[in-house]
This record gives sequence, C-alpha cells and structure tokens, in this order.
Amino acid sequence: MKRILSGVMCLIGTAAWAGSGIVDSIQFGHSVSEQAHQLQAENSEIAEGALGLKVRRLLPRDDHRWRGGTAAFEMAVDPDEVNYCTVKLWGGDTSKDSVRLMLFIDGKQVGQRHLGEVEQLDVSGPYPRFEGLFYYHTFPLPLKETQGKKKVALAIELQGGIWAYGQTFDRFQPDLKEPSRGLYRMYTHTDPFFEPAADERQGGVLSPPVRPADDAAGAVEKVKARINQTLADLLSRKDDRFTQEELGFMARAYHEPWSAVYQSPELVERIVGGIDNQYLHYLGEQGEFEWKKTWFGFGYSGDAVRYLAKELKPFLDRPIRGKTISRKEGWAKMFVASRDGHVVNRRSYTNQSMIWDMYSIYLCNRALAVVDPRQAWPEKEAVQFMYESMGLEPWSGSRKSPDGEPTWSMGRAYLQLTEAGLTKELGYVGAYGEVLDLVCKMYDATRPAYGQPGDARLKEQVIKIARARAAFRYPSTDPDGYRAMRMEAVVGWRDFKYPGQVAYGQGVTRESIPCGAAAATLDPVMIGYAQQLFEDRQFGASVKEVMKNNSLRTSLALLDVPHTYETILAQPEQPTRLPMAPGQPDVVFADPENGVVAVKNGDEILYASLYWRARYAVNHLARVHYMTPTIERSATVLQETRFKDSGHVHRMKDRVNGPFFSKFERDYKEAGELGERLATAGVEQPIAVVPETYPDYEPGRENIFAGKGTFYLLAYGDYLIAMNCTADETFDFEVPAGFAGAKDLVSDRRVEAKKAVVKPRQTMVLYRTETF
Repeated sequence: MKRILSGVMCLIGTAAWAGSGIVDSIQFGHSVSEQAHQLQAENSEIAEGALGLKVRRLLPRDDHRWRGGTAAFEMAVDPDEVNYCTVKLWGGDTSKDSVRLMLFIDGKQVGQRHLGEVEQLDVSGPYPRFEGLFYYHTFPLPLKETQGKKKVALAIELQGGIWAYGQTFDRFQPDLKEPSRGLYRMYTHTDPFFEPAADERQGGVLSPPVRPADDAAGAVEKVKARINQTLADLLSRKDDRFTQEELGFMARAYHEPWSAVYQSPELVERIVGGIDNQYLHYLGEQGEFEWKKTWFGFGYSGDAVRYLAKELKPFLDRPIRGKTISRKEGWAKMFVASRDGHVVNRRSYTNQSMIWDMYSIYLCNRALAVVDPRQAWPEKEAVQFMYESMGLEPWSGSRKSPDGEPTWSMGRAYLQLTEAGLTKELGYVGAYGEVLDLVCKMYDATRPAYGQPGDARLKEQVIKIARARAAFRYPSTDPDGYRAMRMEAVVGWRDFKYPGQVAYGQGVTRESIPCGAAAATLDPVMIGYAQQLFEDRQFGASVKEVMKNNSLRTSLALLDVPHTYETILAQPEQPTRLPMAPGQPDVVFADPENGVVAVKNGDEILYASLYWRARYAVNHLARVHYMTPTIERSATVLQETRFKDSGHVHRMKDRVNGPFFSKFERDYKEAGELGERLATAGVEQPIAVVPETYPDYEPGRENIFAGKGTFYLLAYGDYLIAMNCTADETFDFEVPAGFAGAKDLVSDRRVEAKKAVVKPRQTMVLYRTETF
C-alpha cells in the first residue's frame, strides 16, 4: 500500500466537500443500541450522566495496574471512502489523574499514546473541557483497516494517564485509579466535519458568571509570607550548602524592600559561602552534580553574582573557604567551564535554546564580568546567543570550540521564532510555547543593575511574542466554573493535557506569574490584557494557582508578584482586550511558517494546525479545535497538502507508545492482546525535500522540513482554509461549488472566481453562510 495516504488525497476533491452523512452510530448505556452493535463490556457500568442521559463508564480493574475496563462492539463503515470516528463526551467531566481512552480496530491500536499524529480516543484532565456543554472528538480510521469492508470490530479500553518524563515504566505509566468519563455516543462517518443530528440533546449556551470576589491583595500578602518563611528556613541552616536555585532566590530577595533580608549583610555572606560550595561541586568534592549535562550549568549562581555585583566585590580577593585559591580565580574557573562547556552543545528547540543560552552561557558570562572581567566576553558577543534564541538573529548552532566558528547546523537563515512571533517546536506548541516567563527573564538578565532597563531589542521581542500568543487565548471557565480565558492546547504539537491552563497575557505555571511581562515592558496592549484579567477577577485566583506548587523555582517566580500587582494597578485604563474575548471584532491570525491559524468569526472560534505532527514525512493531516457557544469539536482530519517530493518515503513504525521513542514498547505490547500492533504500522508516507543546509539529514530522522507542505487546503464545515507557506511561490485552487461567493475572512472580500490565487505567505479563510 505504497504511499497510501497520498492516494487518499484524490478523495479530498469530492468527499471533503460533499457533506457525507453518518454511516453508523451507537448510543452507549442504551440496551437496544448496544445490543444492535453486539457490545460486550468488561469492568464497566451504566450510570446517569449529564442532562439525565445514560452513559457507559469503564472502570479500573483489580487484576491490572494501568489497564481498565473495555467495551467491544461492531460498527458499519463505508468500504470505499475514508472513515472517521467521533466520540461524544461531556465537557464538564474531569479526571484528577488524566485517565485516557484507547480505541482499537480489529485488535490493532488506533493512534499512539503520546504525541502521535493521531492520538488516543480521549485524553482527560483535571479541568473541564467545556463546562455545561458536550464536545465531540474526531479522527480518521486507518484506510487499510476499512477498505473493502462494511463493518469493523471496535473496542475502547480505559487506561491510566501518563507522566511523560518518567524514566521507568512504573513512573511513565502510573496505576489506574479512576473510572473513565461517561461515554455517550460514537459515530462513524465520511465527512471530516461531524454535525450531530438536530434532535440530539446538547447543553446550554456557554455563559459563565464572573468570579464574585477576588482577594488579589490578600493573595499578594500570602506571597510575601511564603517568601519570608522560605528565607527564614534557608537562613536557619547551620551551613551554606545551598542549591543554585536557593542562591538565585536569596540574591533576588535581597532587593525587595518588603522581604526579611532586604539589603542584609548577613545574607550576602551566606550567599558567598553558598557559591564557594558550588565551586566544590565544580571540583567534584561535594558529591555528584552533573553541571555539564544540565540545561542551567552554573547559571543560577551566576545570577546571584549579577544581582549582588557591588556587594560581592570585597569578597573576591579572599580565598574560597577551605582552599587557598581566591574566589576571583576559583569562581571564574567555574563560570568559564559552564559557559564554554555549553556553547559547544547548544539545543535547537526554542524553549530549550532559551534556557540553555540564558543560564549556562549568558548569566555565567555576566558573572565573569563581575568576578574577572578579563575572561568575560564582550556584552555584544554574549547577548548574541540570546538574540538567536529569541529569534532576532539566525540561530548559529553550537560552536566547534568555545572560541571557534559556529556549526550553523540548522542552516544560515533559521530563526527560532516565526515572523509572526511564535516559537518553532516544530509547529505551533501550547504549553511549551508559553515562553513569556523565559523571555522576561532573558530581558531582566541584561539589566546593567537591578531596576535599570534591559536590552531594548529583547524588550521589543517580548512584546511581539506576547501579542502573538494573545490570539491563542479563548473564552472558557476556571477550575471553579467562573469566566476565564484559557490557552489553546488542542492544536499544539507538544501538548498532551486538555484544556490548556488559564491564561490572559501570560500563562500561569509553576514558574510564571500573571501579568509579569506586562509589568516588565509596560506595553499598552499587554496592560490591556492584564486589565481584562483584573476585570474577570482572576489575578488573585491565578496567583493562588501558582502557589499550589511548593518548589523553590515557584517561590523565585513569586518574588515578582508584589511589584507586578502594584505596577498594573497604577496604569491608566487601556482599551485593548484579548482578541478572542467576547465582544471583540472578528480577526484571523495566520502563521504560515508554523502552519497554524486562529479565527474569531462572531461567536465562533476556530484553531487549526495545518502542519500537524509531521516529524518524519508528509501525513496530510490537520488538527482542528472549533468552538461555538453551544458545542465544541476537536478533530484530526485529512486535508490536501502540496509539497516538493524528495522521492523518499517513511514507513510508519509499529510503535504503540509514541512516534519518536521506542522506550516501553515491550511493556505495552506484552500487557495483553489489545494493542500489540499499531493499526497504521507499515503505512508509507512521502518525505518532502529537506534543504541542503542539513547535510547530516537521513530519511526517517526528525526534521522540520521533512513533513512540511508548501501549500495546505483544509475544508472543515463552513470553513475552507488555504495557506501558502512559501516565501516565493504562488498557488491556486478550484473553489468548490459550496464556497462560491464565500467571504474571505482575512481580506473581508467575497470570492466570486472559480479559481483562487494564494500568494507567498498568504492565507485565505473562506466562510460560507446559508445565503451562499
């Protein structure tokens, strides 16, 4: 079945526009429907779900740690067309442990467990997907499993959530402790856009109330209390064996007038002892510390030196405790080793590059500028690494030696950010793309002294990134059911928890506080986003959410909360609000470099990743997240992809866990009959031309160009998206009859021609209404 997905594209010209109906449907929890589909269930129950409807839930099993109940049944399919499967779930159901549902077809697994181009049937999470409404999730059934058949055997299995960073199977795949969400219905159909029957019960209209009160000032006081308690605990130690994070935390707190260590000479002496101790780590005399392998190197210690440059001067010519070498000489060796050791081994993913270049390289060089300026690189040379990580200059790759030439491993024109301001990893990413906390730290790191302005170019890039991310905030609810904006995660390459976090201008994580970038830059547009957060009474709630994490890195981030709070309250009222917020004008954000689109069209919001998890080859798949006030849809669907064919193909590997690692494959495949094989194993996908600037590329390796199209054409419901991803080519396409006279939401013009032309880097979003 060579290039089977390429062959599928001949169907796009007909079936995708035809609005094909439902082939079959099963109503779970209803005996007549289940018996008609020969459903057999184990470790399952019928319960009452939302709106009084019956549901079937799958339950944990006593005899297996991570595999739960199953429901096996038959469903009709079209023997000639591409078939899609859609499951109906209640948006208010949650799972503390993020349990999952896996679909099987004739015993083979459909989709992969972690970050596959087709995912599991359902990935639950601790927060509601769409409070008070149903949502429908759609993905394609493998063509080779349905072709020539009128009926297939399907099965759904409950499985435990995963911890993606687990290094052992038990940590990666925790035990299953919760039942599944309620299963309402499942459908097979041939139109990628699923439309439920008009008489099918739905929820109400999404209209959450505003949080009645938000004790923002009280939250700030709790932050101060936590910071001061942490400082007291640290200083109560009898020795100075502080971690690097602790040193950076204490040095930063030294400058806060409200902190218990404000301008404390005792604190400075303790930090000096702590950096001495880090030098012993460097020598290998204080236990194992793989500083060469960490993303941070000795960066936190370097940050402490930067914050206390003036205060540390008297200590530099004195010997390190227990040694004869001076601090000037010893500390300098440590910071040079970190800087030079990391500059020859840089990371290419955007967020990783930012962390690596700021901490291990730049901050260590800033420390050298204090400790031994003769060994420090000029600021212009050192900040260049952060310019590259933030997409201001082409990313030059690792150096061949600390003082050698760069490798230019990604070519001489590769930028870490798109022209629109999004990170590249490889396409759009949600959580990992939330780099505002990082880029604010990078800007802060360039301040000549505490409180002074930092690098102007970095500041402008912070603003650009924040404004680009703003399009990826949509109206939803917070964990308590009140009105809030959330980060878009469903169409993210590296996202595996849905929905995304509550986020306005800046995402809220264990190391990121609300409004931090707005306070750092005072950009009027970002101030408007921050004021929207205050209007929704979410500042205090967001701070409390951050405080749930007890790590020291969280405390380090929280140090900025009091200043941020006071700064935002002092700003004049701004008219700008997040573009997807209710009442805002219609808008289209398109980024052809990442192949992603965000559309606000009245009360409808549509996100689409046209370049979707195509790590190794062109997969002809798009990821869609579509919301209206009454229904939510997420889908992985086929689209037309034009590309420059290299003549090579990638054969999909039989990996049930994930596409890019084989770890734990044996653990999963030996767990039972279901899932021993991936249903798409062996399918061949065409590889696009990879530029010659990647001389080490081999077919089968991950590459940003191997699966990227030059032109995408996606039909989904009343929307037709055409995107030209090139900088120098022009494409055209036949406008389907159903879209004749449709309005292009980008240009705000109607398309009357039968053939539309799409210029370089241009995106068209055609929208048809009942009148056309």
